[in-house]
Amino acid sequence: MTINEANIAIVGATGLVGGKTLEVLAERGHYPEKLSLFASERSAGKRIAFNSREFIVEPLSSAEGKRFDIAIFAAGSAVSREWAPRFAKAGAVVIDKSSAWRDDPECPLVVPQVNEAALDSIPKGIVASPNCSTSGLVIALKPLFDSFGKPRFIFVATYQSVSGAGRGGNEALSRQRAGEDFCGIFPRPIHDNLIPVIGKIDGDGFNEEETKLCSETRKILGMSDLQLTATAVRVPVMVSHSEAVTIVFEDEVTAEKAERALESAPGLRLYRLPDFPTPLEAAGIDDVLVGRIRNTRGDARILSMFISFDNLRRGAATNAVDLMECIARRLF
Repeated sequence: MTINEANIAIVGATGLVGGKTLEVLAERGHYPEKLSLFASERSAGKRIAFNSREFIVEPLSSAEGKRFDIAIFAAGSAVSREWAPRFAKAGAVVIDKSSAWRDDPECPLVVPQVNEAALDSIPKGIVASPNCSTSGLVIALKPLFDSFGKPRFIFVATYQSVSGAGRGGNEALSRQRAGEDFCGIFPRPIHDNLIPVIGKIDGDGFNEEETKLCSETRKILGMSDLQLTATAVRVPVMVSHSEAVTIVFEDEVTAEKAERALESAPGLRLYRLPDFPTPLEAAGIDDVLVGRIRNTRGDARILSMFISFDNLRRGAATNAVDLMECIARRLF
C-alpha cells in the first residue's frame, strides 16, 4: 500500500504545522484518496483546498470509531494524550508532533535520517516526532558522531523563530512591528528584542525548551549519558530556527575533517567559509544548513558550527512526512 492508497488523518489540520504538512505532502506527490482533516470544535467547518479538492475540517469528536492507517497529530499535548491512543487502538499508526509521548519508552522518538531503525518496534502504535529545535540538531550531529565517536560535551544555544510558538507568535511579532503595544503570548516584547526563556523554568534554572532538547537528543542518538547543555532564546524572526553548537571531542577533529563528514550526509547542506547559513536562506526548504565550522584556537578537539533550518518544515511537518513514508514502506 502506498501513501496515496492509505487512509490518512491529520489532526490539527488548521494550525501552522498541519497546513505545512499538507504542503509537504503535495510537493512530494502524495495525494491520499482517503484523507480526513480534524481540528477543534472552534475550527470545524473550515474548508481547506488540497489537490484540486476541497476538504471540510471535521471536529475531532467525529473521529470516534473510525479506522485510519496513519494519523498525524499536530494539535498539542493534551489532545494527543487523549486521542492518540484511541486512534492507535482503532488500527492507526500515530505520528505525534507534541511532547506528550517523547519520553515514553514504548514510543520511539524518530528522525529517519538519524535513527529509522527505532521504527522496528512501536508497541503502543505511537511514534513521537521531536521538538523542532532537536530535529535539526541531531541531523547535524549524527555524521560527526559516526565519524569521530561520542563527544565529551556539547554546548548549544538556540535562536528560535516566533512561528515555533504557533500563530500567536507570528501575530505578536507582526503587531509589534506595526507599532502596537501588544506582547500577546510572549512575556516581553519580541520586536527588536530577544527573550531568553521559552517555557517554564525548573528548579535548576533551565526552561522547558532547553530540557526537551537535551533529553530528546539523548534518546534519538541512543546515548543516555550524553553530556550536553542548552540555552534557548526566542528571536524576532518569523520562520527558521538557528543554533550555535560547540562540541568537545576526545580526540582532535579538524574543521576540514568535519566538513568532509558533513558534506554528503542526508538532509544537510554544507556552507564552507567564507559563506555561511542564515535563517532566511533556510526558510522554505527541508535541508539543515550547516556552516561556520571552525576549531577553537589552540585546541582541535573543540569544534564549533552554526546551523539554520525551517522549523515548520524540517523541524515539524517534513519530519512527519518522512516518518509517514518510512511507515508506509515498512508496514504496508
